[in-house]
Amino acid sequence: MGAGDVDREFRARLIELLGEPLMVDDPLVTTAQAALLLEVPPQRVAGLIRAGHLPARSRAHRRLLLSDVVRSGLDQWMSVAEAGVVLGLGQTGVRRLITAGLLTAHGKELPLRREDVDVLARLRESWWSVPTAASALGVDADEVHRMLRTGQLTNTCDIARPVYRHEVAAFLATRHHPAPLKAS
Repeated sequence: MGAGDVDREFRARLIELLGEPLMVDDPLVTTAQAALLLEVPPQRVAGLIRAGHLPARSRAHRRLLLSDVVRSGLDQWMSVAEAGVVLGLGQTGVRRLITAGLLTAHGKELPLRREDVDVLARLRESWWSVPTAASALGVDADEVHRMLRTGQLTNTCDIARPVYRHEVAAFLATRHHPAPLKAS
């Protein structure tokens, strides 16, 4: 579906919603109408306006151009709480990820890009906690912390899952298969 098809789809939905034909090419819609068109809560639309992600053409009544609403990608932004659900963390955990630089916040309301959160969620699947890494390595947690401090393992910057699984596997492989000795 191309951009023109999307515009036509939303125009048709707006005509159906209003019950009358549109008189202009790019009509102004209310936040409530935008929310109905995009099937999101009105608070999401209002939050995006306050955050500057969606330009309101009339501040007093928060009127939006239909084209801006269509292009806004309202579903591409999420709150810290929503990110927590995706990542399996509380809001404090998500804020730690922001502080660590693993997520970038873009404003106060609905600050996170859904794509960034989804990418981090996929990455975190291959990260291990210290106890999990310690179990895989057959050492205690203190030894894993020492390995992270000395650079034998690289820290992911995620407090809950600081160990890369692939590094543990590589470390185990070198421990079980030492490099051959060179002949002198």
